[in-house]
Amino acid sequence: MTQTHPTPIPTARRRERGAALLVSMLLLVAMALIGFASLNTVMRDREVSGYTTQSQTALLGADAGLAHSLDIIRKEITGIAVAAGDCLGTPVPSDTLPNGITYGPDSTAPTNQICMLAAAEPCAEVDSSIEQGQPIYLYTVWNVRTQGVSLGGATSRIQATAERCHAFNN
Repeated sequence: MTQTHPTPIPTARRRERGAALLVSMLLLVAMALIGFASLNTVMRDREVSGYTTQSQTALLGADAGLAHSLDIIRKEITGIAVAAGDCLGTPVPSDTLPNGITYGPDSTAPTNQICMLAAAEPCAEVDSSIEQGQPIYLYTVWNVRTQGVSLGGATSRIQATAERCHAFNN
């Protein structure tokens, strides 16, 4: 019987043993790092998206305050001797909407009133007489400053001007 001896492994191949394991471990670590970086990016994007949503919600609240103020400008009765700088008797309204957003006067404004800025050109929709003693109808320009606050605490402010046809003494 012949005895066979195991063939010796050449020295070059002997050094390669375990190299595949090392390469695969390095690739696994690199892929894990890429995964964690991607996860971090997604989490930051969600956070920024949440801030944007809160800001948009606050802007909608400020817009609701503006709409309420415009309704007051349309409905409130003012005398025929109103002048620039005069304010309406009703201040910029405050309220809380069903979704928890609040609106009210701009906290940075000098006043919480709705004030007239100026009287402008004659109203196109009113054909009035220019006889002495008859009222003349002019557009008046009103200043409104509102702010909305979301549940998360984001604040948005709006400043707008509104126009109204108004009777003045001639």
